[in-house]
Amino acid sequence: MEVVYCFAGHSVVPTLALIHSNIAQRYVIMFTKELSGSKSQFSDYINNKNWDGEAPEIVLHEIDTVGDFVSNYKHITEIVDTEHEYGIFLQNGAKHLILALMLQNQHAPRIFLEEPLNLQIFNHLTLQSEQRVELLPIDVLNARGFSIDDELIQGLEIGFDKRGRLEFTKSVNELTEPDVSRMVKLIEKFGRNGAVYNIHCKFASSRIRNTLPPNIHCVKEEEE
Repeated sequence: MEVVYCFAGHSVVPTLALIHSNIAQRYVIMFTKELSGSKSQFSDYINNKNWDGEAPEIVLHEIDTVGDFVSNYKHITEIVDTEHEYGIFLQNGAKHLILALMLQNQHAPRIFLEEPLNLQIFNHLTLQSEQRVELLPIDVLNARGFSIDDELIQGLEIGFDKRGRLEFTKSVNELTEPDVSRMVKLIEKFGRNGAVYNIHCKFASSRIRNTLPPNIHCVKEEEE
């Protein structure tokens, strides 16, 4: 297809999967004001990316805050070019934003991301095609403004979990406040639901455990 329209989400993985899929010549990505920082990071990533083969055309737009439906509907109607064939990526975005996008063309193909990284294209509720996407953790880090040498991620295991989410794992003998602080800083960068955060330790006091946010998974390992 010529164009795919979508919204950016707190997790950058779905958007990265889309633009690496080669299913379209052009991708138009809309960021709400809440994600303006992510838009700037993503723009830097695109500008510095070395593509295998011809680079796709990627256009970034900023729309209003997520709760302003009237303003965002107007923005979306101005952004979407209904004169060209296009698809709609429905993985990201609040329900009312997705609805505003779908109302531009109720018959446009719908695109979903089947976990872990498999794009499915539906036409009139019929699965038309599938496209497996290969990503590297460094792509996700770069899209969030990180390099592999950043101090915050030194000493961490970084990969994808079975659902295709970026996963950070820190292994320590005794869990300390700086260990918790580092994970909290990662959550601030990648979002509560934008990645998976693990700490493996052999000992953790109840006081330290009580400081752990609920989305940090602490696993106590047995002493050898």
